[in-house]
Formats: sequence, structure tokens, C-alpha cells
Amino acid sequence: MARHGTSRDATVRWLLAEHVERQEQTDPDDRLTHISTVLRYPPPPRWRKDPRQDRPLRLRAAADLLERARAVSLVLPGQYQRAFRDYQSRALTDAVMTAIAVAEPFTDDFLDGLLPLLHHRAARNLWRLATAGLCTGPERALLEAAVATRETTAGTPETVLDPDTQHLLAVVTALEKDVAWHSPARFQVAANIARELLTGPQADGNERLLHKEGEDWNDLYLDTLYADEDRQAHLQRGTTSYDWSGRGGGAVWRAERQVSLDNLGDWLTGPIQTDTAEYVVRPPGWVLTHPPGWHALVPEPTHSGRLPQPYATWTDQGRALAFPYRDEQAVWPLQRQPNRPGFEPVPGAEALLAPATGLKPEQVLSYIEVVLVDWNHQFDTEDDPDLRLALDVPVGPAYDFGLISAEERQRAMAAARAATLNSMDEVIDLLTGGDCDEKDLQYLRQVRGNVRQFTHLATRLDPSIGARFRVHKATWRWPGLSVAGEFLAGTSTDLVQWLATVAHARSSLITQQSMQQAWDYAFDRYAPRARSARRRV
Repeated sequence: MARHGTSRDATVRWLLAEHVERQEQTDPDDRLTHISTVLRYPPPPRWRKDPRQDRPLRLRAAADLLERARAVSLVLPGQYQRAFRDYQSRALTDAVMTAIAVAEPFTDDFLDGLLPLLHHRAARNLWRLATAGLCTGPERALLEAAVATRETTAGTPETVLDPDTQHLLAVVTALEKDVAWHSPARFQVAANIARELLTGPQADGNERLLHKEGEDWNDLYLDTLYADEDRQAHLQRGTTSYDWSGRGGGAVWRAERQVSLDNLGDWLTGPIQTDTAEYVVRPPGWVLTHPPGWHALVPEPTHSGRLPQPYATWTDQGRALAFPYRDEQAVWPLQRQPNRPGFEPVPGAEALLAPATGLKPEQVLSYIEVVLVDWNHQFDTEDDPDLRLALDVPVGPAYDFGLISAEERQRAMAAARAATLNSMDEVIDLLTGGDCDEKDLQYLRQVRGNVRQFTHLATRLDPSIGARFRVHKATWRWPGLSVAGEFLAGTSTDLVQWLATVAHARSSLITQQSMQQAWDYAFDRYAPRARSARRRV
């Protein structure tokens, strides 16, 4: 401000605009980031009601400039713009901090001595060292298997590897580059490693080592991954003894899920099948059935990166869906035109695709997935025996559509009511054995049956026990075909669209439950003594 005689807002806008211009003209791996971004400094409040320790800077800049700034900033694997506190990215903060540091270096007690600016690749590799330095059992098992596989298959083209090996390497790549679990402990480990590598006269040389990704970097990574107890204790100094196996199991699950969805895109865009083909998406383990002749195409994009015609018109009209596929866009469902070359949308597909209106591009493939799930299939739940892979629909609309009788609806409502009351009794029993006042317990028994009052009082008496109360919904298990199968069978448009909406919501719940089971399984297998602590995170 003093140098240019401008206001604070004008100075920040000018710095940010110059920073964005430089970053956009630089290779993504060679772009710059500030060390505070990869170390998540200053840290956010640990709990929701804790006050912030930093002072927020209110940016007054054009929306386009802010969006461009986010696009060229560092985002670590597993971070998103809108996410849980530990997983939230700081793309705009990174842009502003980096822009200021390039023009005017600054420091404070925490940053003092640290190399302030890193290349993006070096920053990501610093984070990889932190993930190796605080590695959970599920991650270690996967990473060590990948290390052994890479050693035995070195020099072998990926295309000739067996499917299991390809799958393992794909999952590890997703874990290393796209998904990760985050916590204050991991950022503490990152800070410990940064103070070893990025301070003193060797800082610049070590930054080049991280950026180059050569043999020395690989040795450093393996030394960190296979560190002995003393070295691990040194890397993890300043952290607690809590075991993060649950988050590690969840990260491995997300990597598996991402690879399965990538493979789903391959299956949809693969050679057109003359007969109905099946594909198993694991996790969660359900079977997809693709109607014969339906296909997804990946058209050559225009110079602006948009879909060419007529695909753009088809998607705009709701006759087809476009979804991201390996840095391109695919369009589904299409079929060959009769008596002439080329493809066209499946006739009448608007009814099947209408519930997808408003979904984000990255959500479209999951919608396609769920309309192809064969709910009548006998699923193999050996890996997740407690996971219910079924389409449970509300009994009210099911009765209105004529799917069930009045007696079936009544029985389902009575069963749900009984299950809810039983859940209330379990909570009362748990609270009775605690320190609750007898008058409060007596009132809780009086409001048994009133969901709103019972939930409020039980949560007030003991939040952890009150959270166990569950309201059971009256549902009916859908016994029919996939949503796409119902569409092809000539089921009414209203029923197809309702079924697609319910199936999409139900599938989201099932995948969340599947990831929760991966969390639980990680504790059961890798940290059996941590069961009592896992619910606290």
C-alpha cells in the first residue's frame, strides 16, 4: 500500500491479478504455493464454538478473478471447497498468501525459518511424506502391497498386468493423488517434516528434491513409510496417541469407490453389447445391468471444451446426460440409429433422466449407476454382512401407486412404530444406569412416544446416548427390476421418476453406511483397543 499509494483492497486486487496471470502461464506442477497452505496454518478452531485466532481478510474482487485464483491454487488430496473443517481446502487463502509473499516476504513465530514458497509438486510430496509419517493400518497394508508390486513389475507395461494388479495400482494411485484423510495430527507431522527439510542452508536443495521426484525422493518416501518406532515417534512429536485407523479405512474405501466409478465409466463407454451385460460396483457391492444397445459416447470436444452438436442439444433438452469421464465428457444413454450410421438418444429417456436435473456434473455418474442397479439381484454381502443392499421405499407413496395394499401399509407402519419405541427404551435403559436425575428420567418415560420431545430431552441429558436414538421409517422393500428396467417395461412415467428419486437418495445412504462399515472394520482389524475411542472423532 505504501509503495504504490493505493488502498488495501486495490493493492490486494492488483497483487491477486498479477499472481493469477503468472500461475496460469506456468505448468501446474511448477506453480507456487505458500508453505502455510500445506501446513494449514493458522489452524481453524478445533470445535465449532471456539473463536478464530486469525483475522479474516474480506476480499472485494470480481467473481471471475476469484474463481481463476482458486483454479490455480494448491488443493491437497482429499480437500474440497465445501467440506468438514479438517477437509476444507484453502484455495483462495493460498492465492492471496502466495501473491503477497512473492511481492513482500513476511514471517511470524510459526513461519520463521521455513522456506516460504514451494512448487505445487514439492508441496504435494511434502504432504505425501506426512501421510507416510502418520499412516494407519489400512493405508499401510495397501501402500506396502503396492511397493512390492511396483518392484516386481518394474518395466512391465501396465496393459499386460493382470486385472488384480492393475486394480491395486489404480487404488493406490487414487489414495496418493486424489483422496486422503485429514486431521490436525497430520498437519503437525507435515510441520515437523517441513522443519527438517525446509529450514537452514539445505532448504532450497530439499525443495528441489521434493519437486524433482527422482530416486532420492523415492528413497526418502520409503524411509518415511518404513520408519522404525523411534523415527515414527520423532515424526509424530506434538501429536496425541489417538489411533486414526477409522479415517484411514474411510480413505481406502473412497479410493476403492473412485476406481470403481472410473471403471463404471469404462464399462458404459466400452464396446456395445448385443446382450445385457453386468458390472459389479464394489464398494458397496451391487450389480448393475445395462440394457442391450444402450451406450455412452465420448465425443470430440469443441475448441472451447464444450460438447459438440448434436450432443449439447440433447443434454440441454434432457434427452441425455453428460458426465465427466477421464478428463473428457461422455453422453448417455444413446443407441444406434436404425437403418443408418450414427447414434441417437434412447427414445423417451426424458422420463428416466428428469430426476437428474440440477445435479452437479460429478454427481451424474452416480445417478446413472443407481438407475442401473438390479435390486432383485441376490447380492454377495460376504465383505459387508451387515450392509443392506436393498431399495426400501416409503410405504405412503408405495400405497398411493398401488404397489402395496392397505393392510401391508398398516403392518409396516406398526412395525416401524414398535422399532422406534424399542429404540426409546434402549436409550432410557442406558440413561438409567448413569448419573441422570430421577425426575428427568421420569419425565423422559412420560414423553416416550413423542419423537420430538424425547429426542430433545434425551440429547440434553446425555448427547452421546441421546444420539443413539433412531426413528424407524415405515418402508417396503422394492422387489422389482432396476429403474431402467422398469422404464423399458413400460411402467408409468410418474412411478419411474419417483422410483429413480427414491433410489438415488437410498443409494447415497447405502454408500455412506458402507464407508462407515469400512471405518468400523479398520478399528476392528487394525486397532482393536481403540473401539471405545472411535466414536469421538
